[in-house]
Amino acid sequence: MSTRTQILVLSLAVGLFQGCAQIAMTVVRSGPPPVESTQETQADSPSPPPSLLEYEVSAASPAQLDVQEEEWFAPASVDGASKIDKQTAPKSDRQEARKRTASVQNESSALRNVSGPPTEDPFLNWLEKDLNKAIDHPVERRRLEFSKAVIENPRVRYFINQFSKSGRNDLEKALARSGKYIAMIAKVLHEEGVPEELAYLALIESGFVINSLSPSGAVGLWQFVPGTARQYGLKIDYWVDERRDPEKSTRAAAAYLKDLHDYFGRWYLALAAYNAGQGTIEKAIQRSGATDFWTLSVKAKLKDETRNFVPKFVAASLIASDPQKYGFDSVAYEKPLDYEEMEVLGDLRLAALAEMAGADPETIRELNPTLLRSQIPATEGGFRVKFPTGHAAIFAEAYQKYETRQAQLVTHEVKNGETIFSIARRYGQRVKSLMELNGLANPTLRVGQRLKVIMDGLRGGIR
Repeated sequence: MSTRTQILVLSLAVGLFQGCAQIAMTVVRSGPPPVESTQETQADSPSPPPSLLEYEVSAASPAQLDVQEEEWFAPASVDGASKIDKQTAPKSDRQEARKRTASVQNESSALRNVSGPPTEDPFLNWLEKDLNKAIDHPVERRRLEFSKAVIENPRVRYFINQFSKSGRNDLEKALARSGKYIAMIAKVLHEEGVPEELAYLALIESGFVINSLSPSGAVGLWQFVPGTARQYGLKIDYWVDERRDPEKSTRAAAAYLKDLHDYFGRWYLALAAYNAGQGTIEKAIQRSGATDFWTLSVKAKLKDETRNFVPKFVAASLIASDPQKYGFDSVAYEKPLDYEEMEVLGDLRLAALAEMAGADPETIRELNPTLLRSQIPATEGGFRVKFPTGHAAIFAEAYQKYETRQAQLVTHEVKNGETIFSIARRYGQRVKSLMELNGLANPTLRVGQRLKVIMDGLRGGIR
């Protein structure tokens, strides 16, 4: 074969190789199915911007495309799922933290292939418009409807795919738990003047685990750290932690979100600041001098969790609003909490309170997650206890008898020479009854010991 012929053959081979590469890239580019809107898109929504995935893949080699396809289906988890494991198995905290870190690293690696400024700025702009439009609606029609440009954003599609595949089990559990709280949360947010769909921030923050605890000390459905919680009126002390109160923490979260929006002027910055903290975003803006979020996140080196928080919220909202559309056909929602409330005075053990109410002690604990101890604190004005519906009246009747009995009790301090028999005779008590009342296993007393005595049948004066 002549030299000229060899060159011609090689040229054809190179051309064919390049053609095959383009065909391979086209196949991968069309791999992930398009995500359709779960809500009516706005009439004035523009056609979605070109997919960044298409833009980036055009320069990739076949080997890189294989990696991208694997990373697209990287493992996912709902934050609250790992947090509930930490609650039930404290000894495995470090192991769970390592797993969480590995998951975040996988997620970050995969997202590098589907994100970037060319499509993210329009995404944030349209999301801002969607939120503002919802706020501008009258209260009775204040609903958030995502634009087509928001729904079809590559990052949103990535998280929808992730939640629907490897994260399905965790998300189904979180959606099931949401049944207890979502109606109440939507009602509170409606009353506070923010879109009800922001309820799904709790899905991302805690997975609707009421006692969820993060490594940074954030607690509850809305993951408040102590300083922010107290700033928004939530009480935290030896006895109670109101970050665990679903309704009170939701009102605090609504107030915090509105304040963050007023401060930063953009909803997506408010959402990012809710996750990372107001100070973190404020310092990042000052240090980077960036005018848009994605430049800010790169220059200020924001954590991946914060950078991805907004598209993750949108994806979770879309699925939670219409689970069946995304293949979640078997979510067994837990029943909404149903309870009555009553002020209870004095310190009373939960076991005794449950017995008086004719209720299961575990149900009482579940309805009152703010309590950190096994008894009601003795606070001025009483402590507001939640009872299963229909059991408050039962408790009230039993508690009235208990209070009457408590008013008849006196304390006797044992003096030198006194015995259990002489004290029982003095107060007209049976020795056995007096011992049972004070939990005595034997009749031996010591000087200075205090005994409870019922005043019924009192024969002598009290000294």
